[in-house]
Amino acid sequence: MKTPDFHIHSCFSPDSTMRPAEAVEAAIKSGITDMCFTEHMDLGHHIDSFNRIPHFDEMYASICDLRCQYPNINIHCGIEAGYISQTAKQTAQVLSQQNFDYVLLSTHCVDGLDCYLPESKRGRDKITAYTRYLETLYDSISDTYLLNHYDCIGHIGYIAKCRYYEDNTMPYELFPKLFDAILSLIIKNEKGIEVNTSGIKRAGHVLPHPSVIQRYYELGGRIITIGSDAHTPDRVGANVADTIALIKNCGFKEFTVFNRRVPEYCSII
Repeated sequence: MKTPDFHIHSCFSPDSTMRPAEAVEAAIKSGITDMCFTEHMDLGHHIDSFNRIPHFDEMYASICDLRCQYPNINIHCGIEAGYISQTAKQTAQVLSQQNFDYVLLSTHCVDGLDCYLPESKRGRDKITAYTRYLETLYDSISDTYLLNHYDCIGHIGYIAKCRYYEDNTMPYELFPKLFDAILSLIIKNEKGIEVNTSGIKRAGHVLPHPSVIQRYYELGGRIITIGSDAHTPDRVGANVADTIALIKNCGFKEFTVFNRRVPEYCSII
């Protein structure tokens, strides 16, 4: 059975110093068979290092070299595009000019600030802050500029990683109408969701919460990828095996990897 890690950052992202070869070697050590580099591109981000177009030519050349050096692992080239409404058109234009295997659309910023930063809380209580995050996430899925330029929605519940509240979890039952609207539109648009294992340590659960994954399946969603969101070698492949078991328990018989933006469904044994 394939074992994927479809969300990895290297030194081509502003928040990682991991060399691509380090990531590949860590993936092999972790038993990963299919990995994808998903470097950050958050045009319009308030932090300058994220508000830039990556060096795509260097990225492509690096991955080409790695495929030759490590023929026993499938190495894919992707991007994690951050959603900001004011720059969605520009983001779509950049994405349309590239040849990725996989494009992950993520919401990091809400009302002008990255949710990961303490000041983004703005004194809001949990329900208010989480509602604004989910509303912005819904806007990203509704954005007509981006509709044809991504494959999956990344780490639904990202704000829960920030640990600003005594209970920072984000289960389905807190926002059933919002979650149903989001998940139904993802399915209608023939997109998928990512299950991101980085939430386990900081949010207490994968992202999205298992109850949201269950609801996605109940609504008919079948495109689902798994990623560690690793920025360091020790996180590559983290909790992937447990996450495969988790989505199986939610009803999934397959997970998804992407090659040239085409989904490949891989059986869960």
